[in-house]
Amino acid sequence: MLLLAAFFIAKRGSRTSDTAGFMSWILLIFYFPVEWIVTSRMISAYSFMNQPMSDLGVERCMSHAYSLAPYHICSPLSGLMNITFIVTGILIALGAVLLHRFFGEGIGVRIATGMWVVYGLGYSISGIFPADVNFSVHTIFSLPGMVLQIPAMLIIAKTIRDKMPGFSVWTYICAALSALSLVLIVIGFAPGLMQRLLYGFVWLWMIVGAIILWRTDITRRA
Repeated sequence: MLLLAAFFIAKRGSRTSDTAGFMSWILLIFYFPVEWIVTSRMISAYSFMNQPMSDLGVERCMSHAYSLAPYHICSPLSGLMNITFIVTGILIALGAVLLHRFFGEGIGVRIATGMWVVYGLGYSISGIFPADVNFSVHTIFSLPGMVLQIPAMLIIAKTIRDKMPGFSVWTYICAALSALSLVLIVIGFAPGLMQRLLYGFVWLWMIVGAIILWRTDITRRA
């Protein structure tokens, strides 16, 4: 309901809804210090290079917390991490809905916006259902976040190529880097690090993109 309301508000293009959209994506920057805090408080050994981000949200201190984790996991701040997963997903989806009109009004932009909403909500659900609570639900809803960002960014990059060429190039670069990270995850190279880069390039694109769009909007309104 929140996202549906945001969509109709965004269609009107008010300054309040635009600002809310810009801030939604800019606030993603706070994910990184939160993860660092949670990681620093881990009681069990944690490999930033090899272990998934999901391990930080495992609620119980135990070995074999889920089917792909034969090692011991103990994350005292798992609650904070899961709340961060939930909020991050909401910010991604909300920002996409509120800012979609800046990319155009065609069917391609609507499809890309829908992908971002699925991407964000899937990320939130993975925080509602940590890997040790319901591994199947956690994994199924995490999967869209591994792939949907690539076609979504490619669609947007192509759509804005003429009116925002610099932003289009930036979008293509982030899409390519995210795709490369996915390939490296699949072949098993530093999967923990690559997962962070997979998401990180998307969030960096959103943070920088929101700043670019905000500055452009301020100039247009002046």
